[in-house]
Amino acid sequence: MLTKIGRSRLYLLGRSTANVTYFQRFKSTGDDKFSNIEDFNKLKTEYNFGYNFNSLTDSATGTKLDSQKDTEVNPETGDRDRDRDTLDINAILEQDPRLAQLRPGSHEYRETLYRLHQEYVANQKKSQKKHEFNERMKGVLFGAIALVGLISGHQIYMNYGSLKNRLLKDYYYGDLEDNVENTSTTNVKTSKYLAAKLEKELSDENLTNLKNSMEVPGVYMFGDNTKIPLRVSGFDNIFLRDALVERGCIVAVTDKGKVLKWKKGDDANKVFEIELPEKVKKVVGTRDFYFFLTEKGGILYTAKNEQVGFLPMLKKSRWFGLLRGHECSKLNATNIKELSAGANHLLLLDKFGQISVVNTAHKPENHGQFGPSYSPFDNEKTPPVDEVIDLPLLNNEIAKTSDGGKVIKSRTFTAIASGDYFNIVSDSTGDVWAWGDNSFGQCGMLNTTQYQPVPKRIFQKSDFKRICRNVLGTKTKEELFNVEDIFATKDASFIVLNYLDQDVILSLGNGLNGQLGGGRYMQVCSYPEIIKSLTGLQEFDETQNRVKKIGIKKLSAGNNHLFVTLDNSGDSKDVMAFGSNDYGQLGNGKKIKTCKPTKLPGLLEPPTDNQDKSKLAKSINDTSSKRLQLLDSQTVGRKTVEQVIVAGDDASLIYYKCK
Repeated sequence: MLTKIGRSRLYLLGRSTANVTYFQRFKSTGDDKFSNIEDFNKLKTEYNFGYNFNSLTDSATGTKLDSQKDTEVNPETGDRDRDRDTLDINAILEQDPRLAQLRPGSHEYRETLYRLHQEYVANQKKSQKKHEFNERMKGVLFGAIALVGLISGHQIYMNYGSLKNRLLKDYYYGDLEDNVENTSTTNVKTSKYLAAKLEKELSDENLTNLKNSMEVPGVYMFGDNTKIPLRVSGFDNIFLRDALVERGCIVAVTDKGKVLKWKKGDDANKVFEIELPEKVKKVVGTRDFYFFLTEKGGILYTAKNEQVGFLPMLKKSRWFGLLRGHECSKLNATNIKELSAGANHLLLLDKFGQISVVNTAHKPENHGQFGPSYSPFDNEKTPPVDEVIDLPLLNNEIAKTSDGGKVIKSRTFTAIASGDYFNIVSDSTGDVWAWGDNSFGQCGMLNTTQYQPVPKRIFQKSDFKRICRNVLGTKTKEELFNVEDIFATKDASFIVLNYLDQDVILSLGNGLNGQLGGGRYMQVCSYPEIIKSLTGLQEFDETQNRVKKIGIKKLSAGNNHLFVTLDNSGDSKDVMAFGSNDYGQLGNGKKIKTCKPTKLPGLLEPPTDNQDKSKLAKSINDTSSKRLQLLDSQTVGRKTVEQVIVAGDDASLIYYKCK
């Protein structure tokens, strides 16, 4: 027998309320029976299920439950209960107009209520995600504000003195007058402006001296506050072997071995000859003397100015056998093949590949450039003046014989260069050696010290492979690297490498004036910098009908600036320049230094009748179509000549040389 013992209402979250009837099977006994329905109703137990059932109304009668009526508000939890009543989900869902036409408790009512609940839950999730995103953005914003505040506080703390002076300058220095003129807003690209800036260079006198560079050989000088190459008329129709240029002075060796000197000031159009007993092929200069390498391998020298202690060489007069003073003196060096000069020393390379040094000053500044025999740490020994100092530790090495013994073997050197107080050389095996002043890393040693008297091998072919791996690739073979040449400025060194058909220039030392050419201004550089803008250049060779690499033909180093002549095809060679330009020594019409190789304007040609100065100035500023290109294998008269550019001390020049 099944007896209905109770009915309760089930309230489920997201579903409509429903009547649930429970049945219990029991045995009919006297104790379990009720005499009437009133007794049953008195003893029955009612169960309520669901969420917020206290706020629901009876779906059948529309009256609220008795349990809600009897509920008392707890003072401690009253606020929480009120919030829960406020967020009554069922009450919100039952107010939806889509339920108004449906009968409560029906199948359609429950299905619609379920869908409304799903929509409500989805909207709640979206709101929750939006709320979380907003909170995260608030956190990011507060973090950014804190970071900016921290950085600002650090900058204020570190620059407190400067900021204080800027803010209080009117308070402390308000009574001082500011005489700085307003900066002009003139367009610096106009031809009139350029002509005004080059008024000195484009004077009538200079324009009158211009000659056709394709027909008349001569010398062009720039620097020494002259910003473009101007012709020195005293050298017209003269071919040179070599030339040395300084501020206000040119010393040149003609193709016949004579030495000519030009000085700025007295008579700018005249040159005079320095009489020497032998023919000369090269000239270099220290701080006080000019040194000349003769065709016989000797070295003559003469003073730049009247020097105390300079004793000229004597020679016999043609008349009566009398002795008279000569303009020069001679060093006790023979068989010299190459020489380079520092501030007060000479570096010599003889025909046998041996290295030696000469002190040229009575009180030299010793940084170790004279070698270990006259170390700057030994105050008792002073290098002798105008005497050849041998370097046995550098010129010799210990080699092993076939039977395991050891013998002393001579090294053979191929290239030399000198800065003010240091030397750098390369031998026949491709090793590079350096000694002397290393304050800026110009000797390639990580320990930047002023004194390094012992020659040290700084680079080998394996080092070149490592240094050039980012330019030439990692699969290069070290045995294919060759040191083509070595150059030096006042306190920087340059190594020209060749790998197959590619040339690479390495630079190290002082680069504050941009003379390292690597695109940076560095005070100290002991690890070689690669001049990448001059590496990997290509062109189409019309004669060979193919694309080929552009190599380096020649490099000329001054005190703080350099010129690189490219070996491009054709009878004209491009020139790149970089470094200091305080005196206009780059010849680009400006006085601005550059740390990257830059093109130069072409040489000025004689102006036509209707050509004014503004057009000439505009042509100087055009380095795309009218750039400087040096002649190569050009026929002038009956001779095949080339143009050579030379960098000197704050000045530069271009001369014609017979090939």
